[in-house]
Amino acid sequence: MKSAWWKDEGDLVAEQVAILDIPPEKSILIKGPPGSGKTNLLLLRANYLALGDHPNLQVVVFGSLLKSFIRIGGVQYKFPADRVTTHARLFDGILRENGVGIDTKSMDLEAAREARAKGVEALIKSGKIGKLFDALLLDEAQDYTVREIKIFAHVATILVAAADEFQKVFNGEDCLPALESAIEIKHPLAYHFRNGRDICRIADEILKGYPDHVPLLKNSQYDEKAYPVKISIKDGLSIEQQAEAIAAQVQDQLVAYPEETIGIICPRNEEVAAIAKALSHLGLDDSITICKEAEFNPEAPVWLSTMSAAKGLEFRCVHIAGLDHLSKMGGVQKRLAYTAVTRAKTALSFYYENSIPAYLAGALNVVSPSTKAITRSRIFGKE
Repeated sequence: MKSAWWKDEGDLVAEQVAILDIPPEKSILIKGPPGSGKTNLLLLRANYLALGDHPNLQVVVFGSLLKSFIRIGGVQYKFPADRVTTHARLFDGILRENGVGIDTKSMDLEAAREARAKGVEALIKSGKIGKLFDALLLDEAQDYTVREIKIFAHVATILVAAADEFQKVFNGEDCLPALESAIEIKHPLAYHFRNGRDICRIADEILKGYPDHVPLLKNSQYDEKAYPVKISIKDGLSIEQQAEAIAAQVQDQLVAYPEETIGIICPRNEEVAAIAKALSHLGLDDSITICKEAEFNPEAPVWLSTMSAAKGLEFRCVHIAGLDHLSKMGGVQKRLAYTAVTRAKTALSFYYENSIPAYLAGALNVVSPSTKAITRSRIFGKE
């Protein structure tokens, strides 16, 4: 996972370095595709502000998994770990400081977010809070609500955000117009470096039909010679058999990439739990970690996560399992699939038992077309 973070300025291209040259008092929106370095640049920008006249800041993320990932980079850049937080903890802290308690334990995620935001909004309207922070730096900003964006803009003098609308994995109103109105400089990134070209082809096909999507393949800077890409598709497997197939590949990948992290991503927590249980029975307990706050071990080489929790992360190898359940993810399923696929650098494997959504079948056919002859017997379902 250390390879996810740049070592010095020489690792950056011109459009990335340019962000570090923007005056510190400016609010910025960094937009770019997966693998363009948005999260890395956000952390470097945070360090730039913290080392100068703006130390009262927080890097704000959605969940504990991405928080842990960014803290790994923070160690390398000597950025304080306590200045990376989740938006829930940030809002809870503001509420507690002002004597407001909100019990969110019985609420679902959406209701809890709304309750926290309304609580902080009430403090703002009553005039009790103003610019609490020198700066707030928001990762995966496309998934905040309009209300949350307005709160961030109110409580911070400087707002820096990284976003990609095609990785929006929560339903709700588009917050990017509100975000753009709160910043001074929009800085687009064109080039990306993470995803091998066949991975780009799959991702591009998933979002085919969206005119605003710039094909990843067009601007890929991936080093295909150093790390040849491998795509594999395994169907007809129960969830236990999927775990067995994953375990067989993971054993080899841990040897091939000893300094890298491997991701196992599923649509829902149910599939994560089933895969984790099966892998434990296969003797991989010492290598895996489930990406939940109470259990998460960032030193483990194999991370298990839901698709939504994996956004912002990257892995040398990715296994996407339990794909029969992807169609149950509602209107965000294409963006979830796109996000999951683009977590992979070099090796990408897909697993399911009976069927996957038609758009995903079409995307996989781009890199792995069927070679089986289409006979009359097959058309009538007799083979």
